[in-house]
Amino acid sequence: MKNFLLAISTAVLLCLFWPGVWGVETQPFTFTWLFALAPMFIVERNIRHDALGKKGWRTFGIAWLSMGLFNLGTTFWVWNAHWSGVVATVLINGGLMATVWVFYAWVTRVHSQRLGYWALASGWLALEVFHENWAFSFPWLDLGHAFAASPSVVQWYEYTGHRGGTLWLLVSNIVFVETCYKIKDAEGRIVWSSWKSMLRSPLPYVWGLPLLISLAIWGNYNDENSRQIWATYVQPNVDPYAEKFTTPDQWQAQVWADSLLKDFGAIEQTDKHRVQRYPSDLVVFPETFLHEGIQERYGNAFKPIHALDAVLTAYPNTSILLGASTYELFVKETKTPSARAYDAAQTRFYDSYNSAIELTNGQAMEFYHKSKLVVGAEYMPFGSLLRSFLGDATIAFGGTTGTLGTQEEREVFALADTSIKVAPIICWEQDYGAYVREYAQHGANLFAIMTNDGWWGNSLGHVSHFHYARLRAIENRRSVVRAANTGISGFICPDGYSYGLKTWDQKGLGSGYVTLNDTKTFFTLYGDLIGRGGALLFPLLLLSVFVRHRVRR
Repeated sequence: MKNFLLAISTAVLLCLFWPGVWGVETQPFTFTWLFALAPMFIVERNIRHDALGKKGWRTFGIAWLSMGLFNLGTTFWVWNAHWSGVVATVLINGGLMATVWVFYAWVTRVHSQRLGYWALASGWLALEVFHENWAFSFPWLDLGHAFAASPSVVQWYEYTGHRGGTLWLLVSNIVFVETCYKIKDAEGRIVWSSWKSMLRSPLPYVWGLPLLISLAIWGNYNDENSRQIWATYVQPNVDPYAEKFTTPDQWQAQVWADSLLKDFGAIEQTDKHRVQRYPSDLVVFPETFLHEGIQERYGNAFKPIHALDAVLTAYPNTSILLGASTYELFVKETKTPSARAYDAAQTRFYDSYNSAIELTNGQAMEFYHKSKLVVGAEYMPFGSLLRSFLGDATIAFGGTTGTLGTQEEREVFALADTSIKVAPIICWEQDYGAYVREYAQHGANLFAIMTNDGWWGNSLGHVSHFHYARLRAIENRRSVVRAANTGISGFICPDGYSYGLKTWDQKGLGSGYVTLNDTKTFFTLYGDLIGRGGALLFPLLLLSVFVRHRVRR
């Protein structure tokens, strides 16, 4: 019973201050995460030193309980979209996290405690990197995301990315455990350290030094001399289940075109340059704002686009970025891997996309296709493998829209003012740090996030999702314009702090100054070095331990 209570304690400590639990505003830094794993370390030691067998399976079972509860406590809101998402998260993600604990326990048993810690840290980093690229990709609970609501303490993410936060959390827990107690004998009796010995230990430095470094970076960060432009977001606040996909695109586009024309037309002129409001250089609409389906090669003929053209004609220095459902037609020789036939003879094919469209007066429409897709809702996992057995039926299993098409490269849009380079980031894509980095690598000096967070209701989900965007701003030092169909829309500074927000159940336009930044951070230039290092080290470490163990036997 003691081990079960300890396992539950780790889950509670991880969930207690997860980003979004305490609301939209940034929250004071909490130390909870820096010792949250300590109960699980005690559980593993208890199992290792008891007289019972099947230690690996017992470690896996209790770790699965702990990690499963952690997943449940932070993603329960997925149930509002579909119950299967919660079940998959608890079983699959919880199981993978538990497997890392098993490897840690095994290495510790057959080799040493120190190498076991290396296995845990590198194994967790390897899991997070794996989670960015496999069929059931799920970076939501990367441990580095735990600090998303406290941007002032992780300003060094511009060097490490959020994987640096994962490593900090793991190392802090390891040092805490080793500082607090030591095993006295083979029976596992524990002698607790005094507070004086704790002060003389590495613990204050491991906990405090990253905080001091972050606060120093934050205090010295200055973008006052950077160029600023006006930007606007649109939050329609439409229920995605009852209204959004039944409301005609023509009506929706006309309503918001009129709102923009009214807003821009009401701007008063003043001779005070610092307070002068101008029509925005960029207007961002949310994901799938236009849902009826636009054939891309004939996009300019789509009537709802004409309504928005009225804004561009009146204000030619303004560009519009909007989310839309699009498609394209192909013949057999040119069809894409995710295209499906639409005639019985299978000579003609079509592919569907969740797209971002850039509209600028006098220029051709540009398209970007969302390429990190939501499992089940937007694509069929292992579709290419199953397709050899089930044929095109696997594409139809990809959710209500079928398996969507993607693209290989990240797209960057140049606006009417071609010096403004915008990254069109669609919903789920914003949670992938290494992926978002590619936009900045390709020249984006401003991030635009288009999302629809209404699927989850007024729950923890849409708040956590907003907080994660803060980390993408810090990692690349880019301002963010975030437009949600409903959820949280607003602006995020390059230091992760937000302003001008519209929250749940609020409708309207929001305008504000945003900073442009062409400088590339260390993380932007060199990527996820910590994650890649962990992913490389982990299998080599396991192989080394396995070989040594076999030789000794």
